[in-house]
Amino acid sequence: MHKHGDYDITNPESIEAYARRLVGRSLREVLPSDARTMYQSGRGKGNLGDLVEQEYFGIHPGNISAPDFIEAGVELKTTPLKRVGKSFRAKERLVLQMIKYNDVHKEDWEHSTFLAKNSLLLLMFYLWESGFAPIDYVFKIARLWSFPEADLEIIRDDWETIVGKIRDGRAHELSERDTRYLAACTKAATGAVLRSQPFCEQDAQPRAFSLKSSYMNFVIDESMRAQSAVTAEELRAGKTLEQLIHERFMPFVGMTADQIAREVGVTANRNAKNYYSVLTNRMLKPILGIAPDREVAEFEKAGITMRTMRLKPGGTPKEAVSFKAFDYMDLVSQEWTTSDLREELMRRFFFVVYNLDRNDVPTLARTQFWSMPQRDVDGPGRDCFERTVALIKEDKAEYLPRSTENKVCHVRPHGRDASDKLLTPSGRWVTRKSFWLNQRYLGDQLAGGEDS
Repeated sequence: MHKHGDYDITNPESIEAYARRLVGRSLREVLPSDARTMYQSGRGKGNLGDLVEQEYFGIHPGNISAPDFIEAGVELKTTPLKRVGKSFRAKERLVLQMIKYNDVHKEDWEHSTFLAKNSLLLLMFYLWESGFAPIDYVFKIARLWSFPEADLEIIRDDWETIVGKIRDGRAHELSERDTRYLAACTKAATGAVLRSQPFCEQDAQPRAFSLKSSYMNFVIDESMRAQSAVTAEELRAGKTLEQLIHERFMPFVGMTADQIAREVGVTANRNAKNYYSVLTNRMLKPILGIAPDREVAEFEKAGITMRTMRLKPGGTPKEAVSFKAFDYMDLVSQEWTTSDLREELMRRFFFVVYNLDRNDVPTLARTQFWSMPQRDVDGPGRDCFERTVALIKEDKAEYLPRSTENKVCHVRPHGRDASDKLLTPSGRWVTRKSFWLNQRYLGDQLAGGEDS
Protein backbone atom coordinates (compact mmCIF):
# COMPACT_ATOMS: atom_id res chain seq x y z
CA MET A 1 0.00 0.00 0.00
CA HIS A 2 0.92 3.69 -0.31
CA LYS A 3 2.95 4.98 2.61
CA HIS A 4 -0.14 6.67 4.12
CA GLY A 5 -2.22 3.52 3.73
CA ASP A 6 -4.80 5.46 1.69
CA TYR A 7 -4.50 3.61 -1.62
CA ASP A 8 -2.71 0.73 -3.28
CA ILE A 9 -0.02 2.24 -5.50
CA THR A 10 -0.02 -0.89 -7.70
CA ASN A 11 -3.80 -0.87 -8.35
CA PRO A 12 -5.32 1.60 -10.88
CA GLU A 13 -8.83 1.28 -9.39
CA SER A 14 -7.53 2.00 -5.90
CA ILE A 15 -5.69 5.08 -7.19
CA GLU A 16 -8.85 6.25 -8.97
CA ALA A 17 -10.97 5.78 -5.84
CA TYR A 18 -8.51 7.89 -3.85
CA ALA A 19 -8.55 10.58 -6.55
CA ARG A 20 -12.34 10.75 -6.41
CA ARG A 21 -12.17 11.89 -2.80
CA LEU A 22 -11.09 15.26 -4.20
CA VAL A 23 -14.20 15.73 -6.36
CA GLY A 24 -16.21 18.67 -5.06
CA ARG A 25 -13.31 19.83 -2.88
CA SER A 26 -10.13 21.89 -3.16
CA LEU A 27 -6.65 21.00 -1.99
CA ARG A 28 -6.96 23.57 0.79
CA GLU A 29 -9.73 21.43 2.27
CA VAL A 30 -7.73 18.21 2.32
CA LEU A 31 -4.06 19.13 2.77
CA PRO A 32 -2.55 18.89 6.25
CA SER A 33 -2.01 22.19 8.03
CA ASP A 34 1.74 22.32 7.37
CA ALA A 35 1.19 21.93 3.62
CA ARG A 36 -1.58 24.57 3.67
CA THR A 37 0.77 27.00 5.36
CA MET A 38 3.47 26.38 2.77
CA TYR A 39 1.11 27.12 -0.11
CA GLN A 40 -1.06 29.74 1.62
CA SER A 41 -0.25 32.43 -0.93
CA GLY A 42 -0.90 30.14 -3.88
CA ARG A 43 2.76 30.56 -4.88
CA GLY A 44 4.07 27.23 -3.65
CA LYS A 45 6.73 25.15 -5.32
CA GLY A 46 5.24 24.14 -8.65
CA ASN A 47 1.82 24.31 -10.27
CA LEU A 48 -1.38 22.59 -9.22
CA GLY A 49 -0.34 19.36 -10.92
CA ASP A 50 2.80 19.27 -8.79
CA LEU A 51 0.75 19.89 -5.65
CA VAL A 52 -1.60 17.03 -6.47
CA GLU A 53 1.30 14.66 -7.11
CA GLN A 54 3.44 15.60 -4.14
CA GLU A 55 1.03 16.72 -1.44
CA TYR A 56 -2.06 14.64 -2.19
CA PHE A 57 -0.71 11.40 -3.66
CA GLY A 58 2.73 11.61 -2.08
CA ILE A 59 4.61 10.77 -5.29
CA HIS A 60 7.56 12.52 -6.92
CA PRO A 61 7.76 11.12 -10.46
CA GLY A 62 9.81 13.93 -12.01
CA ASN A 63 10.35 14.15 -15.75
CA ILE A 64 10.39 10.47 -16.67
CA SER A 65 9.32 8.53 -19.75
CA ALA A 66 7.35 6.01 -17.64
CA PRO A 67 3.89 6.66 -16.13
CA ASP A 68 3.74 8.61 -12.86
CA PHE A 69 2.41 5.56 -10.98
CA ILE A 70 4.95 3.13 -12.43
CA GLU A 71 3.68 0.00 -10.67
CA ALA A 72 0.10 0.58 -11.85
CA GLY A 73 0.95 1.96 -15.30
CA VAL A 74 -1.11 5.10 -14.62
CA GLU A 75 -0.16 8.59 -15.83
CA LEU A 76 -1.63 11.45 -13.75
CA LYS A 77 -2.89 14.56 -15.57
CA THR A 78 -4.38 17.57 -13.80
CA THR A 79 -6.15 19.93 -16.19
CA PRO A 80 -8.49 22.94 -15.96
CA LEU A 81 -12.13 23.37 -16.92
CA LYS A 82 -13.95 26.60 -17.61
CA ARG A 83 -17.64 27.22 -17.11
CA VAL A 84 -19.59 27.91 -20.32
CA GLY A 85 -23.23 28.54 -19.56
CA LYS A 86 -24.47 25.58 -17.57
CA SER A 87 -21.74 23.21 -18.73
CA PHE A 88 -17.97 22.80 -18.49
CA ARG A 89 -15.50 22.88 -21.36
CA ALA A 90 -11.75 22.30 -21.52
CA LYS A 91 -9.88 25.51 -20.78
CA GLU A 92 -6.92 24.34 -22.83
CA ARG A 93 -5.40 21.37 -24.62
CA LEU A 94 -4.00 18.57 -22.48
CA VAL A 95 -0.20 18.44 -22.76
CA LEU A 96 1.03 14.85 -22.43
CA GLN A 97 4.82 14.90 -22.91
CA MET A 98 7.61 16.74 -24.69
CA ILE A 99 8.59 15.56 -28.16
CA LYS A 100 12.28 14.69 -28.16
CA TYR A 101 13.12 15.17 -31.83
CA ASN A 102 16.45 13.34 -31.63
CA ASP A 103 14.91 10.26 -30.00
CA VAL A 104 11.34 9.85 -31.22
CA HIS A 105 12.30 9.23 -34.84
CA LYS A 106 13.94 5.96 -33.74
CA GLU A 107 10.69 4.60 -32.29
CA ASP A 108 7.81 2.63 -33.77
CA TRP A 109 4.26 3.09 -32.47
CA GLU A 110 3.93 -0.20 -30.59
CA HIS A 111 7.13 0.42 -28.63
CA SER A 112 6.86 4.21 -28.40
CA THR A 113 7.45 6.14 -25.20
CA PHE A 114 4.14 7.90 -25.92
CA LEU A 115 2.15 4.68 -25.76
CA ALA A 116 4.07 3.37 -22.75
CA LYS A 117 3.42 6.56 -20.80
CA ASN A 118 -0.14 7.47 -21.84
CA SER A 119 -2.08 4.24 -22.34
CA LEU A 120 -3.92 4.68 -19.03
CA LEU A 121 -4.52 8.22 -17.80
CA LEU A 122 -5.90 9.43 -14.49
CA LEU A 123 -7.63 12.66 -15.49
CA MET A 124 -8.34 15.17 -12.75
CA PHE A 125 -10.34 18.16 -13.97
CA TYR A 126 -10.60 21.24 -11.78
CA LEU A 127 -12.64 24.42 -12.28
CA TRP A 128 -10.37 27.35 -13.08
CA GLU A 129 -11.60 30.66 -11.66
CA SER A 130 -9.90 34.02 -12.05
CA GLY A 131 -8.20 35.33 -8.92
CA PHE A 132 -8.18 32.00 -7.10
CA ALA A 133 -5.03 30.47 -5.62
CA PRO A 134 -4.26 26.98 -7.00
CA ILE A 135 -5.09 25.25 -3.72
CA ASP A 136 -8.61 26.77 -3.90
CA TYR A 137 -9.58 25.36 -7.30
CA VAL A 138 -12.39 22.83 -6.88
CA PHE A 139 -12.08 19.46 -8.59
CA LYS A 140 -15.02 18.39 -10.72
CA ILE A 141 -13.97 15.11 -12.36
CA ALA A 142 -11.51 12.35 -11.45
CA ARG A 143 -11.44 9.26 -13.63
CA LEU A 144 -9.27 6.67 -15.30
CA TRP A 145 -9.20 7.04 -19.06
CA SER A 146 -7.94 4.64 -21.72
CA PHE A 147 -8.49 5.48 -25.37
CA PRO A 148 -11.30 3.59 -27.13
CA GLU A 149 -9.99 1.39 -29.93
CA ALA A 150 -11.29 3.55 -32.80
CA ASP A 151 -9.84 6.67 -31.18
CA LEU A 152 -6.50 5.00 -30.59
CA GLU A 153 -6.23 4.17 -34.28
CA ILE A 154 -6.70 7.85 -35.13
CA ILE A 155 -4.20 8.88 -32.44
CA ARG A 156 -1.76 6.36 -33.91
CA ASP A 157 -2.22 7.99 -37.34
CA ASP A 158 -1.65 11.41 -35.75
CA TRP A 159 1.50 10.18 -33.99
CA GLU A 160 2.87 8.73 -37.20
CA THR A 161 2.10 11.95 -39.08
CA ILE A 162 4.06 13.95 -36.50
CA VAL A 163 6.97 11.51 -36.33
CA GLY A 164 6.97 11.21 -40.12
CA LYS A 165 7.62 14.93 -40.48
CA ILE A 166 10.48 14.67 -38.00
CA ARG A 167 11.98 11.78 -39.97
CA ASP A 168 11.70 13.92 -43.12
CA GLY A 169 13.69 16.71 -41.46
CA ARG A 170 10.62 18.93 -41.24
CA ALA A 171 10.11 19.35 -37.50
CA HIS A 172 10.17 23.11 -38.08
CA GLU A 173 7.05 22.70 -40.26
CA LEU A 174 4.94 20.86 -37.67
CA SER A 175 1.47 22.32 -37.14
CA GLU A 176 -1.43 21.40 -34.88
CA ARG A 177 -3.58 21.39 -37.99
CA ASP A 178 -1.70 18.37 -39.38
CA THR A 179 -3.68 16.03 -37.15
CA ARG A 180 -7.11 15.32 -35.68
CA TYR A 181 -6.93 14.29 -32.00
CA LEU A 182 -3.24 14.28 -31.06
CA ALA A 183 -1.35 17.49 -31.78
CA ALA A 184 2.22 18.73 -31.67
CA CYS A 185 1.70 21.95 -29.71
CA THR A 186 4.39 24.58 -29.21
CA LYS A 187 5.98 24.48 -25.77
CA ALA A 188 8.19 27.52 -25.21
CA ALA A 189 7.86 30.93 -23.60
CA THR A 190 8.78 32.68 -26.85
CA GLY A 191 9.31 31.83 -30.49
CA ALA A 192 13.01 32.52 -30.03
CA VAL A 193 13.50 29.24 -28.14
CA LEU A 194 14.58 26.53 -30.60
CA ARG A 195 15.77 22.93 -30.51
CA SER A 196 17.95 20.93 -32.90
CA GLN A 197 16.32 18.27 -35.03
CA PRO A 198 17.70 15.25 -36.89
CA PHE A 199 18.06 15.21 -40.66
CA CYS A 200 17.96 19.01 -40.97
CA GLU A 201 20.25 21.85 -39.94
CA GLN A 202 17.33 24.21 -39.31
CA ASP A 203 16.28 24.32 -35.65
CA ALA A 204 12.64 23.86 -34.67
CA GLN A 205 10.35 25.17 -31.95
CA PRO A 206 10.05 22.89 -28.91
CA ARG A 207 6.79 20.94 -29.12
CA ALA A 208 4.85 18.48 -27.02
CA PHE A 209 2.32 15.77 -27.73
CA SER A 210 -1.09 17.04 -26.63
CA LEU A 211 -4.76 16.17 -26.91
CA LYS A 212 -6.74 18.91 -28.63
CA SER A 213 -9.26 20.81 -26.52
CA SER A 214 -12.03 19.59 -28.85
CA TYR A 215 -11.13 16.00 -27.94
CA MET A 216 -10.96 16.91 -24.26
CA ASN A 217 -14.44 18.43 -24.48
CA PHE A 218 -15.65 15.08 -25.69
CA VAL A 219 -13.99 13.34 -22.76
CA ILE A 220 -15.63 15.82 -20.39
CA ASP A 221 -19.05 15.12 -21.87
CA GLU A 222 -18.41 11.38 -21.55
CA SER A 223 -19.72 10.88 -25.07
CA MET A 224 -16.89 8.67 -26.29
CA ARG A 225 -18.92 5.59 -25.42
CA ALA A 226 -21.43 6.48 -28.15
CA GLN A 227 -21.82 3.78 -30.76
CA SER A 228 -19.74 4.34 -33.85
CA ALA A 229 -19.64 2.30 -37.00
CA VAL A 230 -16.34 3.89 -38.06
CA THR A 231 -14.35 0.89 -36.86
CA ALA A 232 -10.65 0.48 -36.27
CA GLU A 233 -10.64 -2.17 -39.03
CA GLU A 234 -11.99 0.33 -41.58
CA LEU A 235 -9.40 2.92 -40.61
CA ARG A 236 -6.60 0.35 -40.80
CA ALA A 237 -7.87 -0.60 -44.27
CA GLY A 238 -6.69 2.79 -45.44
CA LYS A 239 -9.88 4.87 -45.45
CA THR A 240 -9.79 8.09 -43.49
CA LEU A 241 -12.81 9.48 -41.70
CA GLU A 242 -13.04 12.25 -44.29
CA GLN A 243 -13.07 9.75 -47.16
CA LEU A 244 -15.84 7.76 -45.48
CA ILE A 245 -17.88 10.92 -44.99
CA HIS A 246 -17.57 11.99 -48.62
CA GLU A 247 -18.56 8.49 -49.79
CA ARG A 248 -21.64 8.51 -47.58
CA PHE A 249 -22.97 11.70 -49.17
CA MET A 250 -22.34 10.68 -52.78
CA PRO A 251 -25.71 8.91 -53.35
CA PHE A 252 -27.54 12.09 -52.32
CA VAL A 253 -25.65 14.51 -54.58
CA GLY A 254 -28.05 15.98 -57.15
CA MET A 255 -31.13 15.49 -54.95
CA THR A 256 -33.15 18.39 -53.61
CA ALA A 257 -33.41 18.83 -49.86
CA ASP A 258 -37.01 17.59 -49.94
CA GLN A 259 -36.01 14.46 -51.87
CA ILE A 260 -33.26 13.75 -49.35
CA ALA A 261 -35.72 14.24 -46.48
CA ARG A 262 -38.06 11.63 -47.95
CA GLU A 263 -35.13 9.27 -48.55
CA VAL A 264 -33.84 9.43 -44.96
CA GLY A 265 -37.20 9.78 -43.22
CA VAL A 266 -37.12 13.39 -42.05
CA THR A 267 -40.59 14.92 -41.68
CA ALA A 268 -39.65 18.29 -40.16
CA ASN A 269 -40.69 21.52 -41.88
CA ARG A 270 -37.96 22.88 -44.19
CA ASN A 271 -38.29 26.25 -42.44
CA ALA A 272 -37.34 24.73 -39.07
CA LYS A 273 -34.10 26.14 -37.71
CA ASN A 274 -32.41 22.74 -37.40
CA TYR A 275 -33.81 21.23 -40.62
CA TYR A 276 -30.50 20.96 -42.51
CA SER A 277 -28.64 19.79 -39.42
CA VAL A 278 -31.16 16.95 -39.05
CA LEU A 279 -30.77 16.04 -42.72
CA THR A 280 -26.99 15.89 -42.39
CA ASN A 281 -27.12 13.76 -39.26
CA ARG A 282 -29.53 11.32 -40.91
CA MET A 283 -27.29 10.97 -43.96
CA LEU A 284 -24.30 10.31 -41.70
CA LYS A 285 -26.05 7.86 -39.41
CA PRO A 286 -25.05 4.63 -41.23
CA ILE A 287 -21.36 5.60 -40.84
CA LEU A 288 -21.23 7.13 -37.39
CA GLY A 289 -23.99 5.14 -35.70
CA ILE A 290 -25.54 8.31 -34.25
CA ALA A 291 -29.07 8.77 -33.07
CA PRO A 292 -31.23 11.15 -35.13
CA ASP A 293 -30.93 14.84 -34.32
CA ARG A 294 -27.78 14.45 -32.18
CA GLU A 295 -24.42 16.09 -32.61
CA VAL A 296 -22.00 14.02 -34.68
CA ALA A 297 -19.65 12.48 -32.14
CA GLU A 298 -16.62 11.90 -34.35
CA PHE A 299 -16.76 15.49 -35.60
CA GLU A 300 -16.70 16.87 -32.08
CA LYS A 301 -13.74 14.72 -31.05
CA ALA A 302 -11.78 15.78 -34.13
CA GLY A 303 -12.53 19.47 -33.60
CA ILE A 304 -14.49 19.72 -36.85
CA THR A 305 -17.21 22.36 -37.21
CA MET A 306 -20.09 21.16 -39.39
CA ARG A 307 -22.14 23.71 -41.33
CA THR A 308 -24.71 23.74 -44.12
CA MET A 309 -23.89 26.17 -46.91
CA ARG A 310 -26.55 27.31 -49.39
CA LEU A 311 -25.09 29.06 -52.43
CA LYS A 312 -27.05 31.56 -54.49
CA PRO A 313 -26.89 31.26 -58.33
CA GLY A 314 -23.83 33.53 -58.43
CA GLY A 315 -21.95 31.31 -55.96
CA THR A 316 -22.26 33.61 -52.93
CA PRO A 317 -23.41 31.94 -49.68
CA LYS A 318 -26.95 32.88 -48.71
CA GLU A 319 -25.95 33.15 -45.05
CA ALA A 320 -22.82 34.06 -43.11
CA VAL A 321 -21.41 31.47 -40.70
CA SER A 322 -21.76 32.41 -37.05
CA PHE A 323 -19.95 31.31 -33.90
CA LYS A 324 -21.41 31.17 -30.40
CA ALA A 325 -22.35 34.48 -28.82
CA PHE A 326 -19.62 35.96 -26.64
CA ASP A 327 -19.77 37.45 -23.17
CA TYR A 328 -18.40 41.01 -23.21
CA MET A 329 -16.80 40.68 -19.78
CA ASP A 330 -15.11 37.40 -20.68
CA LEU A 331 -13.99 38.53 -24.15
CA VAL A 332 -12.01 41.54 -22.93
CA SER A 333 -10.02 39.30 -20.56
CA GLN A 334 -8.84 37.01 -23.37
CA GLU A 335 -5.52 37.10 -25.20
CA TRP A 336 -5.54 36.38 -28.93
CA THR A 337 -3.33 33.27 -28.82
CA THR A 338 -5.65 31.53 -26.34
CA SER A 339 -8.91 33.22 -27.37
CA ASP A 340 -12.15 31.41 -28.14
CA LEU A 341 -12.24 33.01 -31.60
CA ARG A 342 -8.78 31.75 -32.57
CA GLU A 343 -9.72 28.27 -31.39
CA GLU A 344 -12.84 28.41 -33.58
CA LEU A 345 -10.94 29.69 -36.62
CA MET A 346 -8.29 26.98 -36.21
CA ARG A 347 -10.88 24.20 -36.36
CA ARG A 348 -11.46 22.23 -39.53
CA PHE A 349 -14.81 22.92 -41.18
CA PHE A 350 -17.09 20.45 -42.94
CA PHE A 351 -19.53 22.09 -45.34
CA VAL A 352 -22.58 20.39 -46.81
CA VAL A 353 -23.09 22.58 -49.88
CA TYR A 354 -26.46 23.11 -51.56
CA ASN A 355 -26.95 25.12 -54.76
CA LEU A 356 -30.07 27.30 -54.87
CA ASP A 357 -31.93 27.72 -58.16
CA ARG A 358 -33.87 30.84 -59.17
CA ASN A 359 -36.82 29.63 -57.07
CA ASP A 360 -34.64 29.08 -53.99
CA VAL A 361 -34.91 25.28 -54.25
CA PRO A 362 -31.77 23.71 -52.65
CA THR A 363 -30.00 20.83 -54.40
CA LEU A 364 -27.11 19.00 -52.72
CA ALA A 365 -24.01 19.85 -54.76
CA ARG A 366 -21.10 18.44 -52.76
CA THR A 367 -19.44 18.10 -49.38
CA GLN A 368 -16.22 19.89 -48.62
CA PHE A 369 -13.67 19.98 -45.81
CA TRP A 370 -11.90 23.29 -45.37
CA SER A 371 -9.36 24.90 -43.05
CA MET A 372 -8.81 28.62 -42.90
CA PRO A 373 -5.34 29.60 -44.16
CA GLN A 374 -3.04 30.41 -41.25
CA ARG A 375 -2.30 33.85 -42.71
CA ASP A 376 -6.01 34.69 -42.48
CA VAL A 377 -6.35 33.31 -38.94
CA ASP A 378 -3.49 35.38 -37.52
CA GLY A 379 -3.96 38.29 -39.94
CA PRO A 380 -7.53 39.59 -40.49
CA GLY A 381 -8.92 37.18 -37.87
CA ARG A 382 -6.65 38.59 -35.20
CA ASP A 383 -7.33 42.17 -36.34
CA CYS A 384 -11.08 41.61 -35.95
CA PHE A 385 -10.64 40.16 -32.47
CA GLU A 386 -8.30 42.87 -31.21
CA ARG A 387 -10.39 45.67 -32.74
CA THR A 388 -13.50 44.23 -31.07
CA VAL A 389 -11.82 44.02 -27.67
CA ALA A 390 -10.50 47.59 -27.99
CA LEU A 391 -13.91 49.00 -28.92
CA ILE A 392 -15.63 47.21 -26.02
CA LYS A 393 -13.04 48.61 -23.60
CA GLU A 394 -13.68 52.08 -25.08
CA ASP A 395 -17.42 51.67 -24.34
CA LYS A 396 -18.22 51.41 -28.05
CA ALA A 397 -19.79 47.95 -28.05
CA GLU A 398 -22.45 49.13 -30.53
CA TYR A 399 -19.78 49.88 -33.15
CA LEU A 400 -17.93 46.60 -33.54
CA PRO A 401 -16.25 45.58 -36.85
CA ARG A 402 -18.55 45.20 -39.87
CA SER A 403 -18.07 42.91 -42.86
CA THR A 404 -16.89 45.88 -44.96
CA GLU A 405 -14.05 46.53 -42.49
CA ASN A 406 -12.44 43.09 -42.39
CA LYS A 407 -11.71 40.51 -45.07
CA VAL A 408 -12.48 37.45 -42.94
CA CYS A 409 -14.99 38.14 -40.20
CA HIS A 410 -17.23 40.69 -38.51
CA VAL A 411 -19.44 41.12 -35.46
CA ARG A 412 -23.20 41.42 -35.38
CA PRO A 413 -26.16 40.65 -33.06
CA HIS A 414 -26.75 37.03 -32.13
CA GLY A 415 -29.55 36.98 -29.60
CA ARG A 416 -33.18 35.92 -29.37
CA ASP A 417 -34.35 39.49 -29.94
CA ALA A 418 -33.43 43.11 -29.19
CA SER A 419 -34.07 42.54 -25.48
CA ASP A 420 -31.40 39.83 -25.26
CA LYS A 421 -28.54 41.86 -23.78
CA LEU A 422 -25.34 41.33 -21.80
CA LEU A 423 -23.37 43.52 -19.42
CA THR A 424 -20.29 45.34 -20.77
CA PRO A 425 -17.20 46.38 -18.73
CA SER A 426 -18.55 49.96 -18.71
CA GLY A 427 -21.64 48.83 -16.81
CA ARG A 428 -24.09 49.12 -19.73
CA TRP A 429 -26.32 46.40 -21.17
CA VAL A 430 -25.76 45.86 -24.89
CA THR A 431 -27.31 43.46 -27.39
CA ARG A 432 -25.76 39.98 -27.36
CA LYS A 433 -23.37 39.54 -30.28
CA SER A 434 -21.02 37.04 -31.90
CA PHE A 435 -18.29 36.78 -34.52
CA TRP A 436 -19.38 35.80 -38.06
CA LEU A 437 -17.41 34.68 -41.11
CA ASN A 438 -18.02 36.96 -44.10
CA GLN A 439 -20.19 35.56 -46.89
CA ARG A 440 -17.99 36.82 -49.72
CA TYR A 441 -14.86 35.46 -48.07
CA LEU A 442 -16.40 32.01 -47.68
CA GLY A 443 -17.69 32.05 -51.24
CA ASP A 444 -14.19 32.80 -52.54
CA GLN A 445 -12.60 30.16 -50.30
CA LEU A 446 -15.01 27.39 -51.30
CA ALA A 447 -15.04 28.20 -55.03
CA GLY A 448 -14.07 25.17 -57.07
CA GLY A 449 -15.24 22.63 -54.53
CA GLU A 450 -11.80 21.21 -53.66
CA ASP A 451 -10.96 20.25 -50.09
CA SER A 452 -8.44 22.54 -48.45
